[in-house]
Amino acid sequence: MKAPEFTSVDHILEEVRAMRVRGGSAFGQAAARAFQFVAVDPAIQTADAMFAELDRVSSALLEEKPTMATIRNARLLIIEAAKNSVSANDLTNLRENLSARVDLFIQMSLTAVDTLGRIGAHLVGDGQTIMMHSFSESVLAIFEQARRAGKQFEVICTESRPLREGRFSAGRLSAMGVPVVFVTDASMAEVVRVADWVIVGADCIGIDGSVANKMGTNLLSILADRFDVPFYVASEILKLNPMTKQGQPIRLEFRPPTEVADKDEFESSVHVGIRNQFFDVTPPQRIRALVTERGLSSPGMAGQAWHEMQAAFERDLKQRGR
Repeated sequence: MKAPEFTSVDHILEEVRAMRVRGGSAFGQAAARAFQFVAVDPAIQTADAMFAELDRVSSALLEEKPTMATIRNARLLIIEAAKNSVSANDLTNLRENLSARVDLFIQMSLTAVDTLGRIGAHLVGDGQTIMMHSFSESVLAIFEQARRAGKQFEVICTESRPLREGRFSAGRLSAMGVPVVFVTDASMAEVVRVADWVIVGADCIGIDGSVANKMGTNLLSILADRFDVPFYVASEILKLNPMTKQGQPIRLEFRPPTEVADKDEFESSVHVGIRNQFFDVTPPQRIRALVTERGLSSPGMAGQAWHEMQAAFERDLKQRGR
């Protein structure tokens, strides 16, 4: 996986709003890069002004993508941690600390996806048919590593309406030389029964191991359970939302109704409302295992892994002299 490239905070916000940033990991990396643009802005001359702008940018990103735990964790590990570790009177040190945190956050995310890809590739067997839903860099990293190991397999890829992100997954898989069967979401029940196992990504993980992902993921988990097909989730630990430990629910994003149907389709039907819920939540009992950079684990162990990762982040930062 490569980190997305941007030219400014406004560019990042524009790409996020247009849904040209894809995958939970990429959203977190984009948020971190936005914070770095703020950190080096010469027009900002006080620590108070710096944190005010960082808070504005992070709030704008979370307003656009409220389900994305990586954006929330970028704010926690970069902005909030810097508030507690750097003197408000030392702007130069603050800029350096923020930039170091950004670099470490992005490096940790990229490394995590690569590592879980190598781990998850061991699940792939020659001749298997594997089903995925929507788009996930973590899932694609697993398939890429499996192909590098010379494994031959087929992937069933859902369309993932309304934005049809499955198209991008299918394109990436085809470029790897993986045969793809591209199916409508409505055909899940017909095709899941021929899969050896299912794997999806995650946009947010709750403290109990529940997983928020693109709408349709929970339905797919129900169908996989019905037909005794193992259901896995590939995710870096940075996608755990630590606020769920305080009892806060995962906030689910709703997007414009026009993504589902044009206004003129129901122009004369005044009693028709359109609901475009973009994410759903899959309970941990239907998840065989999480595939993370720390190996396969039960969903309920995600909270412990988060605390270990947070401690490692601060430890690595100190070793870099920041």
